[in-house]
Amino acid sequence: MTKSVKQVTAGLVDLLGSARVISDPPALAYYGTDISGEGTHRPVLAIKPDTVDHLCRAVALVTGAGVAVIPRGGGYSYTQGYVPAVANAAVIDVSDLNRIVEINEADRYVTVEAGCTWSALFEALKAKKLRTPFFGTLSGSASTVGGAASNNAQFFGSGAYGTMSDVVQSLDVVVADGRLVETGSAAAEGRTPFFRHFGPDFTGLFLGDGGAFGIKARVTLPLIALPAAEGYVSFAFERFEDIAEAHVALAREDVAAEQWGIDPEGNESLAKRGFTFLEGLAMVRDVAEASKPAGGALKSVAKMLVDGHRAVLRTGWSLHAVVEAASEREVETKLGKIRRVLMPMALKELPNTIPQVTRAKPFRAIKQLLGPDGRNWLPVHGLFPLSRAAEVAAVTDEYFVRHREIITRHGISVSYLTGTVGNAFTLEPMFFWKDRLHAFHLKHATSEQVQAFAGTPPNPAAREAVMTLRNDLALLWGAYGAIHMQVGKFYPYVGTLSSASAALATSIKTALDPNNLMNPGALGLGLPKGRKVSEFTEFPQDLLAGE
Repeated sequence: MTKSVKQVTAGLVDLLGSARVISDPPALAYYGTDISGEGTHRPVLAIKPDTVDHLCRAVALVTGAGVAVIPRGGGYSYTQGYVPAVANAAVIDVSDLNRIVEINEADRYVTVEAGCTWSALFEALKAKKLRTPFFGTLSGSASTVGGAASNNAQFFGSGAYGTMSDVVQSLDVVVADGRLVETGSAAAEGRTPFFRHFGPDFTGLFLGDGGAFGIKARVTLPLIALPAAEGYVSFAFERFEDIAEAHVALAREDVAAEQWGIDPEGNESLAKRGFTFLEGLAMVRDVAEASKPAGGALKSVAKMLVDGHRAVLRTGWSLHAVVEAASEREVETKLGKIRRVLMPMALKELPNTIPQVTRAKPFRAIKQLLGPDGRNWLPVHGLFPLSRAAEVAAVTDEYFVRHREIITRHGISVSYLTGTVGNAFTLEPMFFWKDRLHAFHLKHATSEQVQAFAGTPPNPAAREAVMTLRNDLALLWGAYGAIHMQVGKFYPYVGTLSSASAALATSIKTALDPNNLMNPGALGLGLPKGRKVSEFTEFPQDLLAGE
């Protein structure tokens, strides 16, 4: 530990208390790891402020000593966004900044601290029969509102309302020197965060920045009423291109609150887990409560779920959609519209088990951090123009066919999640392979998984193949108009911009962070000298020729 770090540590202990300043090697190993694995550098410190004032003062203290700061929320990232790219960096863990600051029913907004989870926010608002338009990710039992603001995110409500960045109303952001910047209407003296647009959109500046421009302290979102009624529908499709075209057709009808697809590999994975997919009686009770069946109907609900589960598992590709409405009649109208669009394209309609289960209790404990048989799990995703969905599906499938020998040799399997958000087709291949559990797995996997798989030996050859395939595919997608959420330090960003746009991004970074101490490397900004953004080659398989 250098003299400057020792001095910073002493000052932070005085400010926060020793329990909130973490320097022991095992803990720092964890803070230097995300789902994708270990980074090049471990942080020299981890800090857990418990108030926004402490956050501001801690940032000023750390950066004033020339130590970089990196924000971290729930931690469920796979793009190295909060993993240090430089040797002298402190992770700022905002998970204890988790208060719901204000639920303003009169002016229809809610303000939360950045470490508040989507699950906590959903439950607090549900008690008042309210909700935010976009209301979280599938990992929302642990993922935070601030993390979604920093990385952008989509899932619940995204079909109707778009991504996280589409709905944020106002931010309080701590910049590199420790000052607190407010955005939207709240930036003006005496105003509240009731409206996003007041002059230039400074809120948008900090959304999706991965912490390159500042650390989110508070987030304000609009409120809507909980929908009075919901409906669910599922369909089976034969081919990848078929489900891609179905997603696009459904997106253009603008009726689904969310829609997503699962490939045959994913459905087979569900089959291997059997009835645990439904989580036994607890799941049945959740669905029964959500659907309010007549008394004594638990047994029929259980049978409906199990039968539906089996039907889904016997198909190939499956598409699932949820609709929201002010009445059951409107739900039936929307479901009818979906059926008219999808039935000519699908093999058959399926029981609506999966979307009903997903909505019955949106934020469950995360049990799938590891894949089947304890395999490491690592996704890559892209968002594409709707018009290119079927083409991208075919190109992606062909990519994996070209690399079948490498995939087979290393025991790698690939599964897809598909969907749409706004006017974008989303595609997320997920890699699974046998490998050691790293620090993030050991902390966040279930106790049963850790007990069963902690002894799995390292498999660096397979890991390297996955990392190369994943990086290569993300670069290939650039030729088809791909963009990305959760850019972090993995997806190319500043290197893909036009020269004028790249200069603007760099100028903003310099103005807000002149000493490059706010998450260096995020978005490709402030990279250490000598590091270059990867470039895609015409024949991606050549990158693996040395295997």
